[in-house]
Amino acid sequence: MPWVKESECIKCKICVNVCPVEGAITLKDDGFPYIDNNICTRCGLCMEKCPKDAIRPNSENPAMRGMGRGHGMGRGLGRGMGRGLGKRGY
Repeated sequence: MPWVKESECIKCKICVNVCPVEGAITLKDDGFPYIDNNICTRCGLCMEKCPKDAIRPNSENPAMRGMGRGHGMGRGLGRGMGRGLGKRGY
């Protein structure tokens, strides 16, 4: 799931123009692109064509840290009583 690192984005709109899925990348009121991950097919064209590398993979999204695979269960996503002995203590 790509996301836009707004501090790097120059609002060139190349990502909007190269995206093959209509409506997957739109412009917000402030001119920054927004990627709708419910529509995005993750083809990677936007990341490939961005001249400033402002479109980043989800693995670099600070809002998603600790929520993906390979990072344990993530925060607040555990199941049951945790790794301890359980509710009854045995």
